[in-house]
Amino acid sequence: MVGINGRLGKSKGSPTGGEKFEQEFYMTAGEVASTLRSLADEIEGGGRVEASSEGWTLAVSPAEPIKLEVQYKHDPARRELEFQLKLKENP
Repeated sequence: MVGINGRLGKSKGSPTGGEKFEQEFYMTAGEVASTLRSLADEIEGGGRVEASSEGWTLAVSPAEPIKLEVQYKHDPARRELEFQLKLKENP
């Protein structure tokens, strides 16, 4: 199980409501690296991938291919690199 720690940010929906759920976390570089290592271990292990934080646990058995999206935004004021990983389960 991937335990997600950090300061909570914006949240949308409910993890138990059967709708879309989103939760932002603010972490140190070390916390992010540790979370990503744990996630990589779960994915490589095959089977179920579980993530948990305060009061909730979410799980999926991802099917391949797994989608990784990379976005880069650049303007004179700032640059931003975003990674989005989608683990989808086949019914």
